[in-house]
Amino acid sequence: MKIDSIPTARPRMRLILLAVSVLILVLGAVENLYGNTDDGDVYGSDAVQYLDIARAIERHDWRSALNPLWSQGYPALLAAERPLFAAGPGGDWAAIRVLNFSIFAANYAAFLYFLVTILPGIVGSTPAHERRKTLLWIAGLTFFVATQICLGQVSRVNPDELVTTLFFLFCGLAARCWRWTVALAQRRGSVRWGLSMGLVLGVGFLVKAIFLPLGCGMLALLALRWRRHWRSVRVPLFAAAAVFASIVAVYGIALSSAVGHRTLGESGAINYAWHVNRLQKWVHWEGGRQPANIAWPKTSMARFARWDDDPPEFGAPLHPSAILQESPRVYGFTAPIHATYVPYYDPPYWYEGYRHLIRPRYQLIALVKCISDLALVLLRMPLFFAFLLALGLLLRDAQARALLRIYVGNVSWALWFGLLGVAIYLPVHLEGRYLAGFLALIALQLFAGATLKVEMMTTGRVRAVSGLLLIGLAGNLLLTQAPVWRNLLHHKSPRNNVEWKIGEAVVAQGLPPMSQVGVLGWTANLHSDWAYIAHLQITSEIASPADIDLFWRQTPAEQARTLETFRKAGAVAVFTRGKPASAGPEWTPLGDTGMSMLRLADAQVR
Repeated sequence: MKIDSIPTARPRMRLILLAVSVLILVLGAVENLYGNTDDGDVYGSDAVQYLDIARAIERHDWRSALNPLWSQGYPALLAAERPLFAAGPGGDWAAIRVLNFSIFAANYAAFLYFLVTILPGIVGSTPAHERRKTLLWIAGLTFFVATQICLGQVSRVNPDELVTTLFFLFCGLAARCWRWTVALAQRRGSVRWGLSMGLVLGVGFLVKAIFLPLGCGMLALLALRWRRHWRSVRVPLFAAAAVFASIVAVYGIALSSAVGHRTLGESGAINYAWHVNRLQKWVHWEGGRQPANIAWPKTSMARFARWDDDPPEFGAPLHPSAILQESPRVYGFTAPIHATYVPYYDPPYWYEGYRHLIRPRYQLIALVKCISDLALVLLRMPLFFAFLLALGLLLRDAQARALLRIYVGNVSWALWFGLLGVAIYLPVHLEGRYLAGFLALIALQLFAGATLKVEMMTTGRVRAVSGLLLIGLAGNLLLTQAPVWRNLLHHKSPRNNVEWKIGEAVVAQGLPPMSQVGVLGWTANLHSDWAYIAHLQITSEIASPADIDLFWRQTPAEQARTLETFRKAGAVAVFTRGKPASAGPEWTPLGDTGMSMLRLADAQVR
């Protein structure tokens, strides 16, 4: 990265950029340490699954680590650095925070790499061009902070920030490849750009399965957009495709061997079943379909889908959760893998036997919902409104609007990368964190096209547009990050989290690591941070509130028979939240956490 291209060669501007970069990194560090998670969890939604994979990699349990739903890239980095930190929950927390901040810093570096690669190719050297360059730098950094800190959330334990990092890096490499092979007409050395692009796409696929359709689509878009210079770009594009395909193939062979059938991953298939076809989420599917009032959030949706008139035939699972007892219903689950909560760690295993189907009515409902979710993501960001106002100010001139249309239609391949990323998620399911990198690139490219009429880049207009963007960013940081600032003000610590307290209290009870336990209560199991912290495996449970109430209404003798069911399933203890006052003294409260534990005599430990 050459400093001369940032954003001008004057030392004063370089110092300003350095100061801004330090500020951005500080904001990322604060969000990393004090960001909120879901429903009071320590690590957040889906985190335990990735953490379990990291533990499996550490102990070289490749059957458990090679998971067809949750990818291995992020956990592999965590497993590699984990030995550098102390054992126990505190070491886990520190390792995750260091890794997440390192990924955020790499994300920022990749974004800068993209910016310093594209800006020399779209600006000149007159004062108006310099003002345009400054405006694009302000816009780019503003969009980065709003999407990567406020939307992407550095604190989350998942691979999404790493996905964005690799996406920005690929865009930068593609821009550099274009400059080298076409703008500079350099044939020698062009292969290295292709190999680098393919390697980034391959690593991206190991990080998250979205890179398979995204990588194929981006290579196809480059071939389409660069077709007029095909003789110059064909070698690096073929090299990129070859490296990408090789990594995908090798991973597919390893994964297929681990799960016992040919696959490149099943994230897309299972999410389509859950979010589009409304198959019962997330665990304990026993075959068939759910009633309309449970499967669909609104009665009108069920009627439009013809859920009752033309019911879907989903089939039945080949190996469902075992029903160990009917009244109250106790589920048991064992599989050839080790994890905190196996049913959600490997859903494709438990849902095997599901009949995939595509129905236009279901797809239309899912598409409308995702469009609505996308609108909510944007409308909750003050910067979005500032962006629209700034864009309107730049496009008041008819010629500026015409130049933007030309730029979008004939020049900006990077804009189409961002749109492709959004389009991949749109038919099935999307969240703001999935789209953070794509939205940043879309906004930046629209700004690049809207500022092509350099004569309009007067000092007053540049200041007005920059002011609008900075006000919008300030709104984002104040409103969407309000919980972060509260946590910082109150010196929030993970040790004050109830899930953390439960985990430490369980460790104090002396249960051996990898002990099998039972639980009364489904929600606690899906996001079972406490069990991960205590190194436990939940292998049996009473899942529904109705069955839990039935258990507490049983006579002592009936409760003893139910607890014996847990013991026979291998549980050494049973945990419950909010036990009634009528519960016997054998239930040991775990401090002030609301969780209680009952030891089961003579149970087996795996």
